[in-house]
Amino acid sequence: MNRLAASFCTVFIGLLLSAPALAQTLYRHQIEALPSQPQQQALAELLADTGASVDAAQLIATLPSGRARVSLAPMFSAQLGSWPFESLVGSGLFKVIADYQSQHPQVLRVDAGSIDLAQLERAVANPKVLTRHKDGFLLSYPLLIGAKAALLIEDSHLYLNSRSGAALINLGQLRLQRSHLQSWSGATEPDQPRLFRPFIMAWAGSLTLIEHSSLTRLGYNAHLTRGLSSRRSPQQGADTGPARVLIRDSQLREMASGAELHNALALIDNSSFDDIQQYAIDLHDSRFSLRQNRIRQVHNQSAIRIGGTSSGDVTHNLIVASGKSAIEVVAQSGDLSLRDNLIGNSGSSGIRLQDRPAQADGRLLLTGNLIANSHGSGIDAQNISAALIIGNRISASPEYAISLRNSGSQPSEIGLFNNRLASIGKSMIRSHGVTRLQLGGNRFEELAVNQVVLAGDLLPVQSLLLETTVKLGCIARLQIAATAQASAPPPRTARCD
Repeated sequence: MNRLAASFCTVFIGLLLSAPALAQTLYRHQIEALPSQPQQQALAELLADTGASVDAAQLIATLPSGRARVSLAPMFSAQLGSWPFESLVGSGLFKVIADYQSQHPQVLRVDAGSIDLAQLERAVANPKVLTRHKDGFLLSYPLLIGAKAALLIEDSHLYLNSRSGAALINLGQLRLQRSHLQSWSGATEPDQPRLFRPFIMAWAGSLTLIEHSSLTRLGYNAHLTRGLSSRRSPQQGADTGPARVLIRDSQLREMASGAELHNALALIDNSSFDDIQQYAIDLHDSRFSLRQNRIRQVHNQSAIRIGGTSSGDVTHNLIVASGKSAIEVVAQSGDLSLRDNLIGNSGSSGIRLQDRPAQADGRLLLTGNLIANSHGSGIDAQNISAALIIGNRISASPEYAISLRNSGSQPSEIGLFNNRLASIGKSMIRSHGVTRLQLGGNRFEELAVNQVVLAGDLLPVQSLLLETTVKLGCIARLQIAATAQASAPPPRTARCD
């Protein structure tokens, strides 16, 4: 066969099925052996494109001019204009507020300007609302930042009173710089019922900026109260922009969830999340960049969850000791890149991908990740229509290095290139129901005696795939029909270079 024919040689491999009256050879697998060099060059160009990301310049806003107005306003749970208090209503916090306040529940409001904590304390002039405490201030009322206002917490310490239903509700700007924000419950008696923990709620159109600061012991597992949350209300107009969130060079500790962001534009950079109960970062219908963060000890859920029409990049993060997966991507559409993350000791699979339908927009790329000591598979993908898994290192997983499982007959195409897989309990790659698969440049190391390297739909053609991709150095393009079809006898494998 000449070089041109060899570069696009087609090999049909099948299963021999015997009928009682007539023996017939039927085939489901079709393999094309492609030259490696142009394919690898195309991959290099693809990896050079980092895609859409979020940077700090997109989150900057000018401060409102002038001194903000300060007032106490009544809170209502069910009337026109009460939607900013949704977090408080759905969690029973109105009762906590009423137990602390002697009159109808009130909220401390700042409107039409900027104000810092010292100025706010002087303007309120009521220690039951806001008072100096230890090395900073103690807030005991819910505080609402108006759409044209900014609260500045700079070089200070703000304690939020758990006994009184204190919380920060942001419609404008909340700027926390070189400061500490934490809950405070005082000396709690042993028979004291479990206290609510304060939280931050950022509505669409707001800016929440946290730099060189810390959040400690915020949130509990209820609607919009899990720590730092963002959401768009149905009462907000379509022209209202997303909530903007910048967390940089900061620490979040002992939170229910670190950041639960819906309809947000977010950058979380060089920050640490420790001792988190639910999710460290939970993103839905958002644009984001998560860069160089350190996430440790997420107890009950995955460290990072991404869903909905979300797009962005998760890059150079360290994620260890998560209750479930380090990164969980569920029912997501939009460009998403998981790149160069260090993942260890995940409670289930290192990276879990689930339910990305064929009509989902955008590219899903996993590249350069180091995944070790997962309690499940390294990468577990279920019902994924398309993904590129390139240059990852996966080791010490008791299940599979890469597991692909699709149900139904929807078309799917997965690319597996240049991954380094070692010390895996079951097979290196398991594939069920993926109709088109491309493989090349993968390395299989520290194999056990008689270990099956390729399992599932790949098992019948394991020898040929390994010969094509490992021995000959080709790229194998595999198509698998749903049912067997009559075909000519398979030719022998030809070189692809």
